[in-house]
Amino acid sequence: MFEPNQTLLIVDDEPRIATSLERMLHKEGYTIHMAQSGKEGLNVLAAHDVGVILSDFMMPEMDGVVFLKQAKEKKPDLVEILITGYASLENALSAINQLHLYGYVKKPWDMEDLKTTLRRAFEHYNLVIQNKMLLKITAEQNLKLKELNENLEDLVRRRTLLLDEAIDEGIAMLATAAEAKDDDTGAHIYRILDITLDISNALGLTAEESDKIGRFSILHDVGKIYVPDSILEKPGPLSEKEWEIMRNHTLAGEKILGVKSFYQIARQIARSHHENWNGSGYPDGLSGSAIPLPARIVAVADVFDALTHKRPYKDAWRLDRTLLEMTTLSGKKFDPDILHVFMGIQRKKADRKNGRIKMLKDRSTNITPGIPSVTDDYGR
Repeated sequence: MFEPNQTLLIVDDEPRIATSLERMLHKEGYTIHMAQSGKEGLNVLAAHDVGVILSDFMMPEMDGVVFLKQAKEKKPDLVEILITGYASLENALSAINQLHLYGYVKKPWDMEDLKTTLRRAFEHYNLVIQNKMLLKITAEQNLKLKELNENLEDLVRRRTLLLDEAIDEGIAMLATAAEAKDDDTGAHIYRILDITLDISNALGLTAEESDKIGRFSILHDVGKIYVPDSILEKPGPLSEKEWEIMRNHTLAGEKILGVKSFYQIARQIARSHHENWNGSGYPDGLSGSAIPLPARIVAVADVFDALTHKRPYKDAWRLDRTLLEMTTLSGKKFDPDILHVFMGIQRKKADRKNGRIKMLKDRSTNITPGIPSVTDDYGR
């Protein structure tokens, strides 16, 4: 907090005048120091935080002009006022103009005018000091912002893009707790995270949008906490009643994630990642672009991971079979544009493996979309 300076230095070789000034100005609330020579005044400046100097012009050894010049060199922000008589007024004014002093007081002075001059002098001094403090604070903040901005580019490239360490840890723990019911390793949610980030970035979403969708994708099945293990771990197809219970995990997930705006994308994913592009999904039967974009992205990632990894109710599919099957579902289960982008990502990954995996080159126009023969294989 800024504390205004109220410290005044009176320099006059006549003790009677200095004492008279001190007595009259003390009631104004100033902290007053006195000196009987320029040399003594410089010593006072070295020892105290003086804001304003009131100095006589005519003094032996070192006159007021020389003293104020040296004082200004030591403390450039000082506000300096010269006391001068009529006889030396012309010389004093010349010195004031040369040294850019704040002003002068003529002998004999009017006490009210002197008080007004000093009050304005201190206001000027404190304004200058306060502005310098603000400029320093601003410079320091700008430096910190510059450092943050220099680091920001690196931060936003990190795949995990943690929003906040504590919040992220809570999100991961909640997702892991739900996933442990049908995936002991917990690796599924992190594979979903990687695939979702790849798709989001390839779609040209902003770094912030991709980060949020990727981070919240791991909560897509959080509602499974409420699904009985007997259903999640059932090795065969589910009955209609069991499917009814299973479908409710989307609504349960949305409810778990509350109503705060921070988790809006997480709620969209939890509720709608089982919606289908043609409107045949659940829980709302949404179709096309009415399905939230984050849910459409996670739907592709979720099915791909479900097909390529072993589950209690199915064996893992080979990659080529998985991609061929997903291609047949373009425009039925999946958003065609998102699936197209996903296939492009898979082609690039295959290219990096020196062509060891022969990829489809966009065969969707040559394959008639079909209804899956084993619905469970697409994930519960």
